[in-house]
Amino acid sequence: MMIQFKKHLKSILLLSLPILILSVIGYQKLTSQKVLWIGVYTGSSWDVPSGQENTLLDDVIRRFEAEHPSVTVKYESGITKEDYSGWLADHIVQGTQPDVFIVPENDFNLLASTGSLSNLENKINNSIDTNRYYTASYEAGEYNNIPYALPFESNPTLMCINRDLLESEGIAIPQSGWTVDEFFQLCQQLTKDTDGDGIIDQYGTVGYTWQNAMAANGLSLFLNDGGQVNINTTPIRDVLNWYHELEKLSGNVSLSSSDFDKGKVAFMPMTLAEYRTYKPYPYHVSKYSSFSWSCIEMPSKSSIKTTEMKTSLFGISSQTSQANLAWEFLQMLSSDEKTQQSLFAQSQGASVIKSVMTSQKSSEILQNDTFGTTALSSKTLNQILESAQTSPNFRSYNNVIEKADYLISQSLAKDSIDSDLGNIQEELELELRK
Repeated sequence: MMIQFKKHLKSILLLSLPILILSVIGYQKLTSQKVLWIGVYTGSSWDVPSGQENTLLDDVIRRFEAEHPSVTVKYESGITKEDYSGWLADHIVQGTQPDVFIVPENDFNLLASTGSLSNLENKINNSIDTNRYYTASYEAGEYNNIPYALPFESNPTLMCINRDLLESEGIAIPQSGWTVDEFFQLCQQLTKDTDGDGIIDQYGTVGYTWQNAMAANGLSLFLNDGGQVNINTTPIRDVLNWYHELEKLSGNVSLSSSDFDKGKVAFMPMTLAEYRTYKPYPYHVSKYSSFSWSCIEMPSKSSIKTTEMKTSLFGISSQTSQANLAWEFLQMLSSDEKTQQSLFAQSQGASVIKSVMTSQKSSEILQNDTFGTTALSSKTLNQILESAQTSPNFRSYNNVIEKADYLISQSLAKDSIDSDLGNIQEELELELRK
């Protein structure tokens, strides 16, 4: 009886052993699985309609998990861009921030200066050729000349042109390299009363700002990386007075983008994301279907970097416990050509990688819209991205530039810019020191 029991027990153990081994392996795999948490918001970074949601991110995650079987990448879906900054701030305060996250618009300087972002200098020096990036795109992620984030997508400002309006006036369409003086002369020529009732009903430009004029002349309100305000100077006074004369061409009429939509205005600055969103069907039909239009680079004083551009950034939490995995994932988002090519195809902005924007695929993407022969070419777009400049990165920049915009706009409205610049300088210096 004892011998039979032992044989039966041995049979059970032999049968159970494979199951036990598989269970142990499964448990070990489960307990060794690492989780990488990503912080993102839903939709476009550029406040234009987007039907892609997080399609690109999901694809990157699948590729990353395939290369790292022991890693699960997760993110919380449904967070809007408007709510994202508060959502991230709450997690940072609680110490539960994502390992890798898109940096909220206007929050980069604050996050870098308060130690919430990892210093990426050593990792970049060891593994990335930064010359692959457009200069302004890469510099957008630097704070005090130290990289704390990598660029993901850029959105330069272009000049949109109502081609039909210019052609009806017998005016040649401006070409790349046009100057601010040519721009002013064209606006002067195009602003007029077209029906003889004594009221101006056709205009040169709308939406062109004093900041556009500053960029066109290669000027900045700040020196020493934001350490000093630089506004009460002759060059800036001259540019602001030039801009004020441009404003006066339209008389006392307050114009908006809807006037361009109606075909009444020749020129309007527009971001690349707006261009790419509102030209193809169906948005084209609801927005700009009544006239032919195209975009070129912004006018400038000379061959200086004058294109204003915004860049979305991804950074790594300084508190992450998965630093190496986070860095690999960040590289797949920012410097991987497959990701960046898909981004240009699916999104509305531009890739931050030069080779992507000059590729045949990118050229075909730009041509395959309703522009036809007047489409923005990849060559022109590459030139625009090469000539771009990024906003200064210092902690109080957003507050100072917001105050500068208010004070300068008020002064221009009162026609007192010459006498106001000294006081504006003092007020901005106070704001800078806060």
